[in-house]
Amino acid sequence: MSKQFIQVGDINMHYELADYTEPWSEAKPETFLLHSGYCRNMEFWRKWVPLLGLNYRVLRIDPRGWGDTSKPAPGTKISAEVMAADAVKLLDALDIDKVHFVGDSAGGVIGLKAAYDYPDRLASLTLFNTAATMGGETTNTYALDQADQAAAIMKYGVEEWCMRTIKWRVDAEHSPPGIGPWIAREMGKTPSYVAAAAFRDFSTADMMPVLHEINTPTLMFLGSKCTPRRHAHMAEMQRIMPACRLVHIHGWEQGLHLLHPEGVIGHVHDFLRDMVQSPGAAEGTLWPFDGLTFPATDPPVFPAS
Repeated sequence: MSKQFIQVGDINMHYELADYTEPWSEAKPETFLLHSGYCRNMEFWRKWVPLLGLNYRVLRIDPRGWGDTSKPAPGTKISAEVMAADAVKLLDALDIDKVHFVGDSAGGVIGLKAAYDYPDRLASLTLFNTAATMGGETTNTYALDQADQAAAIMKYGVEEWCMRTIKWRVDAEHSPPGIGPWIAREMGKTPSYVAAAAFRDFSTADMMPVLHEINTPTLMFLGSKCTPRRHAHMAEMQRIMPACRLVHIHGWEQGLHLLHPEGVIGHVHDFLRDMVQSPGAAEGTLWPFDGLTFPATDPPVFPAS
């Protein structure tokens, strides 16, 4: 398939809109928007297209400055707010009213910002390993031998920096041969100045104060082998958000959406199936998302202290 581009504000965005739904159906198919995390592109979602494509249209994008999307000028602000606006402008350009937004890591932060700023454009929100605010544990880890992550990226370049931090990106136990260099090459399509600018914004972004105002039905995934801090943080996010379900995937760590899509798609389908109005409920009240607590498929497993 030839690459598709469309002008979105000040950028020429690379996207793919796949539609393998029944063309004779009178019902207009709903659309999934798959948004990658930090410096990653649409290729990280390629397995999702056949898994979703028979029932939904699947929209994949290269976000601002990443992948094959045009690169903004040095000094341009690259933030969750700007990227959420980019996504909505793309929907406008493609004449798409609402989407089921799926975001990984920083892509999930962009999803939270989109749900807050444009609540009428998201039918649902699915987050993978997303922190509403980035802790020092993360920023210090990715700094390597430099003052911060931005400095490390400027010293080594995105591809080399990625290889030096690959063990914190994907679950080594479940990673196939060759995936580390592939990830580094794909992330390396992002210029160092773009990656550094994005880090400076995302490292200080904080969605926690507004989570209680996000009413979009939200599904969150977390690998059971992730850090205790990440478990505690996402549990707090679930407690605060009015319509949120948190699912732990036992035995996994990072990279669930990339390495284990077959293991999470069923939960996504269950989540969408449960987004129905209960009999007699007021308009806009969803069942079972009117509570704060949902059981996980497996309990979180914390390493011994």
